[in-house]
Amino acid sequence: MYALKIKTSVMLHIRRNIVLYLLVVFVFIIGVAAGGFTVSSISAEQQVYLADYLREYSSILGSQSRVDRPVIFIKAVLQNVQTAFFIWLFGLTYFSIPLILIVVGVRGFFLGFTVGFLIDSYAFNGLFMALTCVLPQSFVHIPCIALMGVLALQFGIERFKMRKLPHVKHLRFRKVGAYTLKFAAIIPAFFVSSLFEAFVVPVVFKFLFAGGLNVKDFIAFLSNK
Repeated sequence: MYALKIKTSVMLHIRRNIVLYLLVVFVFIIGVAAGGFTVSSISAEQQVYLADYLREYSSILGSQSRVDRPVIFIKAVLQNVQTAFFIWLFGLTYFSIPLILIVVGVRGFFLGFTVGFLIDSYAFNGLFMALTCVLPQSFVHIPCIALMGVLALQFGIERFKMRKLPHVKHLRFRKVGAYTLKFAAIIPAFFVSSLFEAFVVPVVFKFLFAGGLNVKDFIAFLSNK
């Protein structure tokens, strides 16, 4: 019964804000496309530099007997919380609404660039890396970013509509508090994706790129575990 109530509330929320969701998803897709096209436009020297950086990171993981997963986890959490903070912040005032879409687009750009660079530089190995490390996290990141973007746009638009109405101070704080609590309820989902990044991604990097292993070798390694 409770699960059905939650499902109904979610569907009503999406239906009432379908235009905002379409806008946020459209901006995110534009960012992904821009990131993918950017890979083909960077110079060969820059591609070599990025590939060397990735190999250096992989060699560091390969030389370490124990990966410092807590540090990776904390960095991943902070990166995602930073995105959530800026979306939340820009939603507080209606004149910063365009900045919400910019943040969403930038996250899409990074995703598109990462996937495009991996595939362009490492071919099938890069595709496997994208499917095993980038895509699973995206199943968490994209819905969370879309939801936060819609909540921020919705709050900013509401502030714009009520800008000329007299506000009671405690009512304004109550609205901001409710808005903040919604963001706080979304953030724990980032902890799940950060755990994945801390415990799964280093393993793939270490055995797929360090030492020039290919996908078949990596799958064989996993099957022997």
